[in-house]
Amino acid sequence: MLSDGVLLLRPPRPDDADDIALACQDVEISEWTTVPVPYERAHAEEWLSRRPDAASWWASPTWSITVLPDDRWSGNIDLRPDGEGGVEVGYLLAPWARGHGHAARALRLACGWAFSGLGAQVVTWYAFEGNVASLRTARRVGFRVPDHVFRGLGAQRGGRRDSWMGTLVPADLAAASGGADARESDRPGRYEGPALTARELSVLGRLARGESNRQAAQALGISENTVKNHVRSILEKLQAKSRSEAVVIGLRRGLTTLHA
Repeated sequence: MLSDGVLLLRPPRPDDADDIALACQDVEISEWTTVPVPYERAHAEEWLSRRPDAASWWASPTWSITVLPDDRWSGNIDLRPDGEGGVEVGYLLAPWARGHGHAARALRLACGWAFSGLGAQVVTWYAFEGNVASLRTARRVGFRVPDHVFRGLGAQRGGRRDSWMGTLVPADLAAASGGADARESDRPGRYEGPALTARELSVLGRLARGESNRQAAQALGISENTVKNHVRSILEKLQAKSRSEAVVIGLRRGLTTLHA
């Protein structure tokens, strides 16, 4: 899972089917992606059934986009490695999640992980000519997109469409993330609530990695029951209702990182 404190990218789940089916009936998604038209729930179920299991996930990393603290499916983003240092990225965002910069956030998270987690040297983005929203998002994240239109580059439902193409390297992403688009509200703030102990911070770090109580206990050399007690204390101090919400608060307040 990946998060910037506002979005959480998690694995797709079977219970995402209803929201996927609803979103993919949107005219914008029909126009700018390759989803079937008309789109039905069976298409969502079939797509979810083809998602990679844990063993093969690395061959085609795929996430559902959610807007914290809600766990509702609000889009997809996936990476398609070519095995030689290149990765293609594709994404779509549900209508109810648009207008808040979430596409750029998801794209930053996925591309950043492509460079760090996959060791990618370059990420490639494509969009059909006319998809101005996607073009603006790609450029905001740092993709270099020439003005040239590539004739017939894209395929859609048996036809060809003129397309834009852009590339991103680590330096481009770093420059864009640190530029004028980086808002103060995106950065971790200082935590002013009840102090977490050193052990609680360690446990929070394990939660940020997605570890279970048992895994955290083994890693820290303490009992599982002790971890449970620490988690309970963390939730109380951070006024969080769940482990996921505690991680989000920790990320926002600079108490932990996704690599803690």
